[in-house]
Amino acid sequence: MAIQSAAPIPWRLVALAASVGMAVEIVITQADQRREAWDSSNYWIFGIPSMMLASLICGLYARRNSIALGYAPFVGQMVTMMFRAGVGSMLPLGAILIGILGLSGVLAALVGKVIGKRLLTSTAEPASR
Repeated sequence: MAIQSAAPIPWRLVALAASVGMAVEIVITQADQRREAWDSSNYWIFGIPSMMLASLICGLYARRNSIALGYAPFVGQMVTMMFRAGVGSMLPLGAILIGILGLSGVLAALVGKVIGKRLLTSTAEPASR
């Protein structure tokens, strides 16, 4: 009996999803002149759905690793925020908030995974006799 290893993480898709989070942080902070993107209502209206969409699309093509793909845009957004605004005393609270918000990305990646398995996986069954 052979032990099966876990499927490798699709790093290109994780990087793509993380770059969407980075773009959300930069674009929203610049457009609304805020220190952090989540201080703007546009983050909640456009930013979160954009990151969820990135997770869904990456989950659709990867069809695995929903947790990594779901959290990637949110972690990308937080890392970018830390570089732009600095690391302060609110970092633990921010990490908890990103962990909670990232669950929406995980759910989106999981939905993408299910859709991808149904649409993109060939399900040719042998003809019954």
